[in-house]
Amino acid sequence: MKINMPPRKVAAYAAVYLFWGGSFLAIRNVVHIVPPFFAAAMRYAISGPILLFLSFYVRKEARPTRRQIMNCLMTGVITFSLGYSVVFWAETRLTSWLVAVLTATTFLWTYLGECLLLRTERLSKKMLLPLLLGLAGMPLLCGASFHQGKMWSLLAILAVLLGAVTSAGGVLLIKRLEMPPSFLQTAGFQLIFAGLTLFMFSGALGELKRLPPVSQFFSYRLLTGMAYLVFCGSIIAFTSFQWLLKHDKATLASTTTYAHPIVAMVVGIVFAHEQRSFTQLLGAFGLLGSVAAVWYVQANFSPPEPVDYDARFEADLQTSS
Repeated sequence: MKINMPPRKVAAYAAVYLFWGGSFLAIRNVVHIVPPFFAAAMRYAISGPILLFLSFYVRKEARPTRRQIMNCLMTGVITFSLGYSVVFWAETRLTSWLVAVLTATTFLWTYLGECLLLRTERLSKKMLLPLLLGLAGMPLLCGASFHQGKMWSLLAILAVLLGAVTSAGGVLLIKRLEMPPSFLQTAGFQLIFAGLTLFMFSGALGELKRLPPVSQFFSYRLLTGMAYLVFCGSIIAFTSFQWLLKHDKATLASTTTYAHPIVAMVVGIVFAHEQRSFTQLLGAFGLLGSVAAVWYVQANFSPPEPVDYDARFEADLQTSS
């Protein structure tokens, strides 16, 4: 069957899949030079103002209310400061592809929260098998680190999973709060508040004393890594994803949930030669298969309902901003 897709749409999907998938290796390169929470704060503090500039001065969008800004503060701290920043810390102890696969569980936790807490989705029998498949893959991913005696690696895995649960909680909270009407403003304010919070948290952990010499901040590896995270991951990929939500089926746009971790696996294993074992790969494909199956059943067998896409797919922003 011939698929006719406009070049602009093909470019948008390529940007989302490739740039978000490559973000994890870029994070690993950055945290090899800069302490992890300070690195996350840098990314957020740079990305947030750029998104607000695009909203206020390029698109000329209306200003949000004070309540909407305060809601961005709350959800930004929960979703990014508490939820996603652990990805930076975990990549000092885990391979980038493994972290990418673990963050894909955010989609599963969000779906369970919609079923059990918000009651906006129904947990059908068709969902039980893929959910159990995902749970079965988790011990295989964690088992290699445990058997090798790498307790710090096991703790990092658990931290990423806990961060995914926290991020899912932030996504669910967004559904109940009044947020800015512009997705650029929502993400921009969230990232700014998350960056400020993480700068303070980084200082409390003593990371400021472990910062590299000023000359290393201008090293090729750090500059290219941070530029990639800000412009490719947070600006180009995120805005492309939101454009796809408005110009294509939301079920197709949300395929990034399991597509970009696959890209991260290819980039990390094939190009960066990161370590992996057969057991870990088996668990990874089991987990990603679970995410893909839940997405498929939800997209094809759930009754259509009005959806706030900015909130519904906020989980995908966890890998980009």
